[in-house]
Amino acid sequence: MTNVAGGDERSVVRTRGIRDGMRFLLPRTIGLILLIVLLQRIDTGHLLDTLKKADIGMVMLAMILLIVLIGIKTLRWQLILRTLKISISWRNAFLAYFASIFIGFLTPGRLGEFGRALYIRNDPNAQSGVGFSSVLADRLFDLYALLLAGSAAIFSLGSRLYWMWTLLFFVVSLLPVFLFISEVSFNWLKTIATRLGRVGVGLFDRNGWLVGMRQGLLKMGMRLLAISAVLTVTAYLVYFTQCFILSKALAIEVSYSSVMFAVALGSLITLLPFSISGLGTREATIIAYLSTVGVSPETALSFSFLVFVTFYVMGGLIGALAWLVHPIQLNLKRGEGNRD
Repeated sequence: MTNVAGGDERSVVRTRGIRDGMRFLLPRTIGLILLIVLLQRIDTGHLLDTLKKADIGMVMLAMILLIVLIGIKTLRWQLILRTLKISISWRNAFLAYFASIFIGFLTPGRLGEFGRALYIRNDPNAQSGVGFSSVLADRLFDLYALLLAGSAAIFSLGSRLYWMWTLLFFVVSLLPVFLFISEVSFNWLKTIATRLGRVGVGLFDRNGWLVGMRQGLLKMGMRLLAISAVLTVTAYLVYFTQCFILSKALAIEVSYSSVMFAVALGSLITLLPFSISGLGTREATIIAYLSTVGVSPETALSFSFLVFVTFYVMGGLIGALAWLVHPIQLNLKRGEGNRD
């Protein structure tokens, strides 16, 4: 009877695991299905011919600039860490940033990029959610930059959606302020959470990760925000320049702003958990925007594929290498972290 009961229990666990796996994977197939539909509706011969004619030198230049892009973002993250009194060398921060990108590309909404917090968890000052607050702040700078560029893209189309997009931008911008920084709203959330039982009480425990993350965000002053904003603008100028170089590699006659707007909207859509590494959703968005400036679907899809190869495939390969060079040491004791 014990063996039968054990077998039934394993069967239930296995069934539950399969069900949970399907729930995770099914939403991700939306982007892949969309990509298949796009490929069926375009001239694939024209697509392949356009890719074959790409200027390899320009593509390589865009890939090399990826190192510069992540280098700038690493400086921003390191600055945030120093404000939180967490010490990490630029080399280790750079490797951790690339490794987290590798993980992030494989997770919905790039949540895997929060893996960077694991690289600093052994620092005495990285208690609870302080490490997560550094990554959250770093990601928010990127999100706001994309939202600003996306707002400009919507505005350039003269769409009525602009006002809805603007409202969304302000909601997303102010949400961290109201939820984490404001004492009133944070206490209000705490009161609601404590009514949910043990889970809610534990979530807002004074030594918990959520309280620690809030304390980390509160340590970031105006000087940090200003310098980080400058670094963010610089990073995205490099990013959009890379994309513009890729458009020139395909001899696409469009303006810098058109490329910037198309890529910004495409990057924002990849944050939604409806595809794997944004495949399909990004392509559809880029095709839709570039069609407004006279670019054919085949050429726009070729450009989107080059963007994918440059930032996702190449970034993933470098990230995998960074992971091998500087992996997360799960067996370290506190205080023996990944600092140089």
